[in-house]
Amino acid sequence: MTDRKKSVIYIICAYLFFWIAFSLIGVVMMLVVEDALAFQDSTLMQLMVAFAAWTPTFALFVLFKKLYPSSSIKEFYKNAFRERLNLKLLLCITMIQLVMFFGAVGITAFSQEVSFNNLIHITLPTLISSFIFTAIQGSTGEQSGWRGFLQPHMEKRFSVVKASIIVGIIWGFWHTPLWFTSGYMGLNLIQFIIAYMIGITCVAVIIGICYNHCKNLFVPIWIHFMFNFTLTMYTGELLVALTWLTVLYVPVTVGYIIWYQRRFIIRLANGD
Repeated sequence: MTDRKKSVIYIICAYLFFWIAFSLIGVVMMLVVEDALAFQDSTLMQLMVAFAAWTPTFALFVLFKKLYPSSSIKEFYKNAFRERLNLKLLLCITMIQLVMFFGAVGITAFSQEVSFNNLIHITLPTLISSFIFTAIQGSTGEQSGWRGFLQPHMEKRFSVVKASIIVGIIWGFWHTPLWFTSGYMGLNLIQFIIAYMIGITCVAVIIGICYNHCKNLFVPIWIHFMFNFTLTMYTGELLVALTWLTVLYVPVTVGYIIWYQRRFIIRLANGD
């Protein structure tokens, strides 16, 4: 099986599994329609969302022998986490993500003429709860497939930046069901989709570049985790904050691309 065919089959499977899981969540909510609002905040709902977020990894497991006929899942993860972590890189991207998040909240507060504190809710219990549920959801559940498998396969045919953009677009459209259950309609929905797609593509490029710099799967997991985790501290209108966050992510992503290209040129000059 060619690498291109492997990628296509994996993408189809990951989409199909997620949409089935998302549909099951919808069916359950219909069955408890009288108490739907309470169910949305329940632990069971959180676990179902976590299950749906793990569908890219489930797709990887189901297709594993076709994707890696001469390897095992144990060897896959051993190789994925084998490289030594670059703590300086992780600290740098963490600080940048925090600055962008609080910057977006600050701009939102200024534009809406409200207090910054009114848009942020930070307490130890909520931080612990958010940390746990964020850790077991998207970042951990998705990245084995999107970056552990798909990103390296895309890089066999494209540059790191182009491969990251392609994976980012695929990753973004994978979330399509979430757009139409966001509660937004009309122009607000269009704004949400545009901001979401640009923002997630920017995150994908940053992940791709940092993952190329440190070939340890924890890097994309951590970057994805920080993006989701910071948003759990925000209590205001998501659309406004997401829009401003996307605006901030664009120049930062350009900066990462410039950094990567300079490193690439230096490596070429040194014959690496």
